[in-house]
Amino acid sequence: MEIDRFEPSNPDSTVKPSSIQALDSLQATEDSKTLTTAPGDLDIDNALGFRIGNIGLLLNASIFCEIVDQAKVSPLPNVQPWLSGVLNLRGNIVPVVDLHILIEQDKTANPKARHLLAVDRGRKTVAFWIDGYPQMINTALLSATTPPALPDVLTHAVTQYKSQDTQIWLNISLDKLFKSLTHHAVQAGA
Repeated sequence: MEIDRFEPSNPDSTVKPSSIQALDSLQATEDSKTLTTAPGDLDIDNALGFRIGNIGLLLNASIFCEIVDQAKVSPLPNVQPWLSGVLNLRGNIVPVVDLHILIEQDKTANPKARHLLAVDRGRKTVAFWIDGYPQMINTALLSATTPPALPDVLTHAVTQYKSQDTQIWLNISLDKLFKSLTHHAVQAGA
């Protein structure tokens, strides 16, 4: 397990950095870390799976994710309906996306079973409303399938379509999803 540690850039140990310098250094250290696999690639046998209604979404298991159920979501005025608002997660303002609205799922079906899944770290973090808890999925057990009917905003982010029994799993690229959401928001605002 890798632990982030602050190490002053000044070799003179008698000079201590200011709080701002320490935070800047820690943020730069965190942002400079790179994944060995691209976030959308499923090169390994395990992926993180979570459900939005009857659709399952897969993310590379190496992406940092956490459940943040106790966080307060603050709504924003004049935004797309799928943007629930923002939350403060360790000092980072995190957008909260409700994909249920985009894929036309009933978002009030079972509100007690919904959780907030925060994906990635630092300024790149985004949170999604998901149904149930995420689970590790062995992608070697999944088989390729034909694409289901999805809205364009989600179709552009899907890199692979998989199935297991009756469950459809979509491998999504977060970068493509964010670009698609941004494009969708701009078009809706025009």
